[in-house]
Amino acid sequence: MQLSIRRFTSSSGERFAVLIDDSGMPLFYPTLFVTCEMRGAGLAIHTIINSLTAIKVLYAWQAYQGIELESRLEQGELLLPHEIHSLRDFMQIPLIPAQQLATNVQVIRHKVRVVGSESQYSRLSVIADYLKFLADRLHPRTEVSSKSIEKMVQVIKDNRPKKDTRSQTDREDNYLDVEVLEAITEALQPGAENNPVADYAVQVRNALMFVILRVTGMRRGELLNLRIEDFSFNKRTVKVVRRPDSRFDPRNYQPLAKTLGRTIPLSVDVTDAVEIYIRDYRAKVPRSNKSGYLFVTHKAGPSQGQPLSNSGFGKFLTQLAASASEFRGVHAHALRHHWNYEFSILMDKNGVPPEKEEQMRAKLLGWSKTSKMPALYNRRHITEQAGIAVVEMQEKILGKNKSKREGDV
Repeated sequence: MQLSIRRFTSSSGERFAVLIDDSGMPLFYPTLFVTCEMRGAGLAIHTIINSLTAIKVLYAWQAYQGIELESRLEQGELLLPHEIHSLRDFMQIPLIPAQQLATNVQVIRHKVRVVGSESQYSRLSVIADYLKFLADRLHPRTEVSSKSIEKMVQVIKDNRPKKDTRSQTDREDNYLDVEVLEAITEALQPGAENNPVADYAVQVRNALMFVILRVTGMRRGELLNLRIEDFSFNKRTVKVVRRPDSRFDPRNYQPLAKTLGRTIPLSVDVTDAVEIYIRDYRAKVPRSNKSGYLFVTHKAGPSQGQPLSNSGFGKFLTQLAASASEFRGVHAHALRHHWNYEFSILMDKNGVPPEKEEQMRAKLLGWSKTSKMPALYNRRHITEQAGIAVVEMQEKILGKNKSKREGDV
């Protein structure tokens, strides 16, 4: 059975996703799980799709093992320890078409290429919750069975790999050098000889997107979610607004603002650049007046004038990365990290206390007052400051020893 995930948008703008079979019919229990456990909890569509992907891998594992979980559970049978170990190992395999599964699984398993530990951890977490959901509905209920179900779920969770803490401890490594950023800025200047795109209007749009990301620290989803009405040209501000399931957004893969809404002050230069793009370039794109979103597709075709999609933005970054070897590490989140680094330097220069700095950072980036993210994003600057301090301490110690030796002489 060939499974796939289908996305669709309701008339109200709400985004849905279901797991369907090769006839196009949604699978009953995965759909019920998403509806009751995820949509009811208000989880984002991207989270739901990731969960359905994990369940899709679970079905692939069932096909490979030759078992049918729903029937097993109805008969009062739970997963055995060796089956949980098999499930754990299978979760490392990249998802492949079902028709290739029977012949290719053994080959893939012995290849070096596997999914990362975070993906495996996420898959097993979803599967543990899904199997509990299934067992609660299908397994004959007794006091003993309830404990057995809980034990099975816990064993699955215990088999998850340890979380890779590098993303939490080494975020300072996720940045671009100032020299590279300046080179990118020059390359993106409209009319530059090494600009990765030929169309001048697209050059203006791309340069503006890059500038906004760099000077505000906003995420790519927030950037693509910007509407013209979010800008106050008199006050020189832009609002980051959460618009989940907006019926005015025609994109199936709707870019979303993950953090809290907020108002960000803008410089005169940035405000002027936005006005120029809207007036002189965006307004000339056919059908752009039907969309209130700031950044639109310029290329002729069915999507011309519609809001720029995630894939369209990704194409911009791919073209940029391919235009010069030193640009290969560029991505939107690296600019967010660099914004935090430059913000820390500015706060130190102005003598702002650490507590006040964290409050300001959280406000500007949309984090809650209790969020730990400000401290995580500040690691690069803290590391640099620690390095300066330890070198000064070493020089001080060595200086004392040198003076002592000279005195002894």
